[in-house]
Amino acid sequence: MQQTILLCPLNLRDLFFSLVSFVFAVMVLGCAKPQAKHYALHGKIMSVDKLGHELIVDHDAIPGFMEAMTMPYPVSDNAMLEQVGPGDEINGDISVGKDRVEIDRLEVLKKAVPGSMPVPKPMHVPQVGERVPNFLLTNQNGRAIHFDDYRGKTLLITFFYTRCPLNDYCPRVNGNFAAIDKTLAKTPELYAKTHLLSISFDPKHDTPEVLRSYGGAYTERYSKEDFKHWEFATAATKEMKDLADFFGVFYEPDGNTITHSLSTAVIGPGGKIAGWYPGNSWKSEELLAAVAVPATASSEPARVASSQPSSTNPKPR
Repeated sequence: MQQTILLCPLNLRDLFFSLVSFVFAVMVLGCAKPQAKHYALHGKIMSVDKLGHELIVDHDAIPGFMEAMTMPYPVSDNAMLEQVGPGDEINGDISVGKDRVEIDRLEVLKKAVPGSMPVPKPMHVPQVGERVPNFLLTNQNGRAIHFDDYRGKTLLITFFYTRCPLNDYCPRVNGNFAAIDKTLAKTPELYAKTHLLSISFDPKHDTPEVLRSYGGAYTERYSKEDFKHWEFATAATKEMKDLADFFGVFYEPDGNTITHSLSTAVIGPGGKIAGWYPGNSWKSEELLAAVAVPATASSEPARVASSQPSSTNPKPR
């Protein structure tokens, strides 16, 4: 007697769900957030920036990540800022993620001899309500501009330089400005009462021609950009130093790179500080919220919260 073997429908169902589970697992793994990479750090502390939540470290070459540099790094735990002082020799680990680089482990190998390192000059911290000097700059068209030219409007300023090699620094803050510019354009009344200004502290390289090309790329209008709402500018060396000092920005040119901190500010229609945001961790939504107050109110705003970490770029030794 011949036997007939039937394929059970339950087996087909189980096979189907197994395949679905496998595909889902592959998709989940493929979409998982990339893990941060870790690198060993050895060097000497040059300065401790408690306001910016970072350490400036003169470090040895980091194989696979960076050559020997003097580089400011944010810290994952502010307690690290209390552990060390200028001149201390340290070991540590650097965590390198998609959007953030930071020291996440720190060990002091040797404390500095007291008095062996110079005492840094205190940084000026812009205060809400403080009047901004009438600084002179040169914009992307080669035209002289002054801060007082924007009286009656809310002025947003940030700092950068076009050769910045790390996406998490200058490109990030100008990317945020691009998002703000597009958002403001959706509200014509607010757009007309605001102005954006990105200031390069690299006047030697960032000529008007370079600034035009760089700025047009960020607005995505390229050669068609008229820069009527968002300008890119720089200043003569002495003026730039005074301007950077006022806005709490440190920068030190060295060859093709610049070690620097970052600073972004909202200046009210009356020419006074309405908000100051050190570093690169602020969000475009924060500035848009601050902009809405001075741009629509008849008086200067009373307060703005800002205590984000500052960020900087590398400088070869």
